[in-house]
Amino acid sequence: MSKRKIEVAEKIFRQLFPNEIDISIEGYAAASGVPETPYDKETFDGSCNRAYDSLVHAPGADCYIGMESGLVERYGHIYEEAWCAVIVAAGEKYYGYSSGLKVPDYVLQRMDALGISHSDVMTILEEEHGKLPNDTWGSYSGGMLVREVSFGEAIRNALIQVVAPQQSFFKQKSKNEI
Repeated sequence: MSKRKIEVAEKIFRQLFPNEIDISIEGYAAASGVPETPYDKETFDGSCNRAYDSLVHAPGADCYIGMESGLVERYGHIYEEAWCAVIVAAGEKYYGYSSGLKVPDYVLQRMDALGISHSDVMTILEEEHGKLPNDTWGSYSGGMLVREVSFGEAIRNALIQVVAPQQSFFKQKSKNEI
């Protein structure tokens, strides 16, 4: 259970539901079922697994959120991005993901040279370079950009589908659904 993810979720909920007074966000240490640093589709799967695990083991909420960050290859480059899966009490599922931040070549070169995972390299780099922010994006950017940005984007991009007004395209029905 990540205090950081809970705080980001609360912030986004308060932005999207400004008239709700009784917003209560609780954390649950949900299982992701993916490696510590998921890759490509594993990141999406991890967010879905976390949302579903919360639904099963912490019933009674209005919605369940699973968040996962991981690495993805796009156009020959490796980025870190976050995914969010939301399951509402009625059973509908919504998904969103964040922009990606390019993993620095320095980190990728160390992964290749040592033949170890991203998370293990980040642990080594923290030891070598002294205390870095407890945050990959913060470490990449020297503290200028933190991972909360990606979690916030992913949650917002999933929840906007729930709260969008009736005139939005999210609420329109196709002819097959009518």
